[in-house]
Amino acid sequence: MTTDHRAEAEKHLANAARHNNEHPSDMRIAEVSAWIGTGYATLARDEEQATNRADMRDALTLLRRREAAMRDRVARHIANGLTSTNRDRWSAARSLAQDLDADGENDSKAAWAGSHLPDEPDPWAADPAVQKIQNFYRIASAHLAYMLLDPDDLGSKEWARRLTFALQNEGIDLTDAIRSRISDTTLGRNPSEPPF
Repeated sequence: MTTDHRAEAEKHLANAARHNNEHPSDMRIAEVSAWIGTGYATLARDEEQATNRADMRDALTLLRRREAAMRDRVARHIANGLTSTNRDRWSAARSLAQDLDADGENDSKAAWAGSHLPDEPDPWAADPAVQKIQNFYRIASAHLAYMLLDPDDLGSKEWARRLTFALQNEGIDLTDAIRSRISDTTLGRNPSEPPF
């Protein structure tokens, strides 16, 4: 059976106060109760501090694990960037490593001590499937825009409309891309917009 030290401390200190008020001539009982209550209060405080220390120890362990994981991820990205053939990515990885070195935060051995695994896919590489879909959208919207703008061939205009709406019904909405292409073709690019 566990003892609730806080409740015991409150009980004994209340008993000491009661004896002090009711029998001021007999201070021995009040004094003993006060000493017992103080002892239980000390035990209660020690239990709370032990619990707080355990919680703080667990939190510190968790933070150390997270820091180690984050350092490993940063080292892995720097290593992947430094081995990349993409010049911008290589340059960004180099400047990040230099900044970490300047701050004293870079563990220069971590990037090359097994963090870079060549069989891992490059997280910065363009997904070929996405690239093909984007190319399809760009080419299809350009051809459909030119077909809609053709003043001589009414059949191609109708065919372009039907194809656009059929694609839209299937979840492939090219209307904004076609509008943009028609606007660029008829009016030219907006000079206030960035070229990218």
